[in-house]
Amino acid sequence: MTALWRNTLLSLSLGLVCTQSFALTINQAWKAAKQTNPDYRIKQLEESQSQYGVSLSKSALLPSLQGSATTGWTKDGGNSNGYNISLNQSIWNSQNWAALNQSQVDVVIAKIAITQAKNTLAEELIQAYFALAQAQRSLTIAEQQRKDSQQLLSLTEQRYKSGLIMSTGIDDAKAHVIGTETTVLQRQSDLVEKQSELAIVINQTPDRVNEIDSQNLHQPALAVNDEKAWLNKAKDNSPELLIAKQNVKRQQLAVDQAQAGYYPTVNGSVGYSNNFDNNSEGMSANLGVSVPIDLNGAIKTKVSQSKLELQIAKQQLRKVELNLENNVKTRFNQLDLDWKRVEMGVEKVKSDEKALKTKEILFNSGADGTTALDVINVQDTVYQSKEDLQQLLYQYWLNRIELLKLTGQLNDQTITQLSQALMP
Repeated sequence: MTALWRNTLLSLSLGLVCTQSFALTINQAWKAAKQTNPDYRIKQLEESQSQYGVSLSKSALLPSLQGSATTGWTKDGGNSNGYNISLNQSIWNSQNWAALNQSQVDVVIAKIAITQAKNTLAEELIQAYFALAQAQRSLTIAEQQRKDSQQLLSLTEQRYKSGLIMSTGIDDAKAHVIGTETTVLQRQSDLVEKQSELAIVINQTPDRVNEIDSQNLHQPALAVNDEKAWLNKAKDNSPELLIAKQNVKRQQLAVDQAQAGYYPTVNGSVGYSNNFDNNSEGMSANLGVSVPIDLNGAIKTKVSQSKLELQIAKQQLRKVELNLENNVKTRFNQLDLDWKRVEMGVEKVKSDEKALKTKEILFNSGADGTTALDVINVQDTVYQSKEDLQQLLYQYWLNRIELLKLTGQLNDQTITQLSQALMP
């Protein structure tokens, strides 16, 4: 019998090790998300696309070469053959230069958009990963409660057989076991749902993930512990703010391009032609100046429209600045309060566990008229406190992640640092 139990325990231990070894780490999940997420890939492609926009804008400033060949016939049987080559150059066109500047700003915006997409993807991944981790912990808590309720039922049945309590105690204990089994089933369902949500992000179905270490709780230090410093980080690194600033710059260039419609353009060309039939050939050079006359008011309308769009872009920038400042302040100041709630949650769990232990002692001794229902009520309180503590702990980390996202700090390094707070 001893050998049988030893083999059973060994099998369970090996099974536990195997389960833990296959837990998906957050670094692995992050790598998978970057490789498979369509939105992130789209932003990378759009950045490459913006480079072609610069090339096209530059081509308008470079000379163009054209060649043509002609052949013709007449009624009297004559024919003519020839060719000509012309080289054209825009000597000055303010609109072309403004378009080049705009395309260069588009490249900057596209690069920032990649960082923005990376930030968004990282937050989405962390939220899904943490949701699954929390679901795992909730299931573990529910299973522990079910085990305790079964032990209480067994003890209650023993006390009933000894004639120490009435049958109502058994009814209460059985009802509680059924309730805990229902909770376990619900938590299992939640776990499957959270696995599905993470699978959407990383394009693979995870079995298990690592969880936040809730055994040795201590508030992790921030990179900087000053509100002003976080605001400066946000102003320097927030993708949303940087894109809004570049949009203002781009719209200012759009105003310049519209106003350039009033300016004259200068074009030059050099040509060479040859006719094989009459052996005539020649070179030509042309210089043209075009002065626009805004007779129908089209140029004026474009200028007015672009100026209004510039004002809109400035107001959008102001809106981003206000929201960013408010959100950074809120998240930063909330972190200390969130951690205090975690600490209070820890103390509540300890207090409730102490109360449960006292109730169990009283119930086991039969003193003070303590019933199974009394133990059940305190037991429910203990496990609810444990569940609340997990929610508080994960909420603290999600708020911390939101602060990092606001300041554009959700990157590979942050994911690596975050992995250190997780355990199998």
